[in-house]
Formats: sequence, C-alpha cells, structure tokens
Amino acid sequence: MANPWMDKVLQYNKRRAAEGRKATDMDIVISKLCELPPGQLKKLMMDKELCAVLRKYGLDV
Repeated sequence: MANPWMDKVLQYNKRRAAEGRKATDMDIVISKLCELPPGQLKKLMMDKELCAVLRKYGLDV
C-alpha cells in the first residue's frame, strides 16, 4: 500500500521547483531590463520574443 502523504509531498516539491525556476527566469529578465539606458525600454517591449516570454509567465504586455 502506497503512502498517501508521499504523493502529496512529491507533488508539492514539483510545484515548488517549478516556481523556483520561474522566479529565477524573471530575476534574469528584470535585471536585464534594469540595465537598459533611458528610452530603450519602449523599444525592447516591442520585441515579440520578449513579450512571448513575459506572457508565458502571466504578464500582460
């Protein structure tokens, strides 16, 4: 008989790992955005690839 708590713990750990990867990805994106000189953010936000990545993580751009 399988331990029901083991399945719950494994699912929780998988969710936390995914959230950790998402946070790391967003930290990288934000740090790069902060390095831009004034006036470049608007140009960057027109980039379809960047917008797709941001939408993947739930940001409406």
